[in-house]
Amino acid sequence: MNKKNLAIFAAIAVALLVVAIALHRNLQSQSAGVFSKPQAITIAQAGDFYLYAPLYIAADKGFFTSNGLSVNIVSTGGDEKTWAAVISGSAQFGVADPTFIAIASQRGQPGKIISTIVNGVPFWGITKNPAIPVITKPSKLDNYTVATFPSPSTAYTLQRKMFEVGGLTPKIREGGFGTLMALMEAGQADIALELEPNVSQAVANGYKIVYSLSDIYGDFTMTGLTTTPEYIKSNPQVVTATVKSIREALDFLHQSPEESADVLAKRFPEIKKDVAVAALHRVLTAGIIPKSPKIVEEAWRKALQLRIDAGDVKPCTNIMDFVDNTFAK
Repeated sequence: MNKKNLAIFAAIAVALLVVAIALHRNLQSQSAGVFSKPQAITIAQAGDFYLYAPLYIAADKGFFTSNGLSVNIVSTGGDEKTWAAVISGSAQFGVADPTFIAIASQRGQPGKIISTIVNGVPFWGITKNPAIPVITKPSKLDNYTVATFPSPSTAYTLQRKMFEVGGLTPKIREGGFGTLMALMEAGQADIALELEPNVSQAVANGYKIVYSLSDIYGDFTMTGLTTTPEYIKSNPQVVTATVKSIREALDFLHQSPEESADVLAKRFPEIKKDVAVAALHRVLTAGIIPKSPKIVEEAWRKALQLRIDAGDVKPCTNIMDFVDNTFAK
């Protein structure tokens, strides 16, 4: 190769290298959610729940900020109200029961689940009665009354299903949030179906766990991060940055549970440190707080089938039509 050709070859190589670096930086910028100024978004949630830890860690550890987002978290008071806030445009994202996406989509208000937040059934049967043994299969619930949140909540529906799988007539006492253990103390129920951190607080107060719905039902898309197809199309970089922040929060939770509990304590100061740590370890060990934001098809199938069986959702040809895993991947 003569000097002239060598010079041309070198120039082309340098040009290609410059283009490759530029493309790489551009892709990095897109995936990291780097913007010329912070992008203001609102995330609606049903309410302040300890199990929404990935959302709070993403906010309070600065993952949203480092990905170019200025996030406002608002509570709506319910799953349906959360999705209403998203489709009305008062919030860009929602954190709630993702089956409302399927319900709304079949009513002409399409949505997409872009990340999982809670990937298991976060309820444990607890009691203070020493005569009640650990319940290893549904049929062992015979003769016991269980206090759960009111129908048609997921807790009620799954508890009822557990009775039915065991060939039993469901014996359920319905009660509002914060009343279940009181019902048990009043002798109106033998077991209370509670979630964290109430479970760990109860254990610290002498209660015992007799079963876990997570053990019975396995992976289950309980809570998801949702938005509209129109917002995804118009703001892919914001969606990328939001899901990336959730992924970083999930990594942090699994790698640093003790520090995560300290961060969450600022939002939930009423929870004692030992209870908070025990609660976080329990949900991490059970896989209820997932390691990945990706929506697993089988976990989503279980959640959706529950609504199909209840008549809230029509049978679907492709259940993944409600899911967009592009950003989670």
